Amino acid sequence: MDIHVTLRHGPLEVEIDADSDDEYQSELLNLLEFLEEYEERFSDLEPEPDESETDESGESEEGQASMDAFTGGEVLSEQDQVSNEGDSSVANGDEDTIETVAKKANASPEQLREFIDIDPEREEPPFIVPETGEFADTKTRRQFIGSLILLAVWDDCYEEDRMKSSTLKDALEFSDIDSDSMYNMYDLADAESAFDKSGMGRNATVGLTRPGKREAYKTLRELLHSEI
Repeated sequence: MDIHVTLRHGPLEVEIDADSDDEYQSELLNLLEFLEEYEERFSDLEPEPDESETDESGESEEGQASMDAFTGGEVLSEQDQVSNEGDSSVANGDEDTIETVAKKANASPEQLREFIDIDPEREEPPFIVPETGEFADTKTRRQFIGSLILLAVWDDCYEEDRMKSSTLKDALEFSDIDSDSMYNMYDLADAESAFDKSGMGRNATVGLTRPGKREAYKTLRELLHSEI
């Protein structure tokens, strides 16, 4: 005995062909499992009130719905497109930030990248790439110059105007600047007007004052255009 059943729901059309009752029941169970798995998407395929009538052969005039659309193929591609657009937006924002900082330093974005390493994910602090031993004759002065630059980049590229002292120490070490006895740096004559310190111990943070920000970019310009 041949059994032929056609199920139509909105644009969805499913056909079952079976040679016996057992085969028909097996096919029907498979269909029910399929519908349960995609229940939410299936509910979106409700028939329209004015949906076209079927012809004498039982086939919909609108044609068979794409199974890819029903199983979410188009939805996934749309999500991927949104994700890609988001990635592109982030990348463009990063480029704009780098370009803005480079202009303040009278340099090209390429020159800035060669001088400062900036984590694209903004999870690791920036660090100075070139040899920093030539920055100054003393460790304390090198700490001062390195801190000015790192805090300025932290503010403009990471959008955080304050950095934990522990993070600054790490950034100095990454820049090959000894961070031991860093508290001496704040005793320098021009440090008081450049740095804004707050808190103590693990809660200590430091940022740049407006004069400190100007001094940071002045120093960065000098270093970028000198032969280090």
